[in-house]
Amino acid sequence: MWVTRFDWTDYNNPASPAKIDEIVNNAAYAGFNAIFFQVRGAADAYYDSPIEPWAYRVSAQGLGVPPNPYWDPLAYMIERAHARNIQVHAYLNIYPVWDNCTTPPSANVTPLHLYWRLVNAHGTSNGRANGLQWTTSGQVHCSSYWRASPASIFFDNHILSVASDLVTRYDIDGIHLDHIRYGHRTTSCDPVSLGAAGVPCFSAPPAGYGSYEDWQRAQVNGTVSKFYDLLYGDGGIADKPNFWLTAAVWPVYVDYWGWGASEGYHDFYQDSKSWLGDGYIDAISPMIYGGTTWDGQPNGQSRWYTLVQDFQGDANGRYLVPGINGDYNDFNEIAVRIQMARQAGTAGHAIFSYGGLYNHNFFDDLANGPYAQRPCPHLFPGIHNR
Repeated sequence: MWVTRFDWTDYNNPASPAKIDEIVNNAAYAGFNAIFFQVRGAADAYYDSPIEPWAYRVSAQGLGVPPNPYWDPLAYMIERAHARNIQVHAYLNIYPVWDNCTTPPSANVTPLHLYWRLVNAHGTSNGRANGLQWTTSGQVHCSSYWRASPASIFFDNHILSVASDLVTRYDIDGIHLDHIRYGHRTTSCDPVSLGAAGVPCFSAPPAGYGSYEDWQRAQVNGTVSKFYDLLYGDGGIADKPNFWLTAAVWPVYVDYWGWGASEGYHDFYQDSKSWLGDGYIDAISPMIYGGTTWDGQPNGQSRWYTLVQDFQGDANGRYLVPGINGDYNDFNEIAVRIQMARQAGTAGHAIFSYGGLYNHNFFDDLANGPYAQRPCPHLFPGIHNR
């Protein structure tokens, strides 16, 4: 089950340990065995980080302001969840840098926010940060977030240091990557990308690539691969056999069926099947919910199953954990998809998110329905090799 930052924090009120207790109690009662717990939204921290500033929503007092009285939400979640035999995977938004499209974060917080670190590393051009994703028109792209350029080696080093800190200081059971893709098919034409590619954006192929788009996909693939090497390579820091590196991925890899869907591969340069095929991730969770996947429409269930089969067919011995919307009005929509995931032979499934389940009070339905078999099975061991 995904637990987003919006599920347990409020912009106007300090976050509370009582909310974590509620989430864990409901998760244990329903029968969940793992939680993707969001600890990073827009280069901010929902835990006590020495690398990134406290998120505004933790204290409701400002970016970089610790909670008062002090508590560490991630440490508390791990303590409570592990006591109920539930795994905790640290869920990070990867490329998002800031969630305000007009005003950058304060430069006067400690630790210094990533936006300013990127400015210091890559500079600006006419007031635009060179280390962010730019469109073909030369503007910084913003759809909910400003995003870091996937070509920035500085950024990769930064986000890997965040992951390393999490794994070494907290007893987490996995790292879960979200927003591990470009923000739009017209990005990225930023100076960092152009310098790394060596050609104008969307023009001649960079050296060694068949197209500019292939080069972009390689940038994202490289970030994912670096996470895998950090965790499982020589001197890897993940020492739990059941540790998982996972990613939430675009629900339609390629629209083979002519549905008119946006595609992870072509529209966001996210080649998630290659992560499975080349062996540098343990599991992916296609986000098969929301308008892109025809949720709630007559063909929604059949298309959900079609997408699951498409990813499962290319799992390459890795794990598929498809996403299910938790915010249906009718619980049967969830139950049917759980059954279809099992029928397809997936390693499991994940429900997005706690807030939807809570709003509809679906915990009884899960406990007495699809999750009635107890104890809930443990997650499979991680793969940990290429």
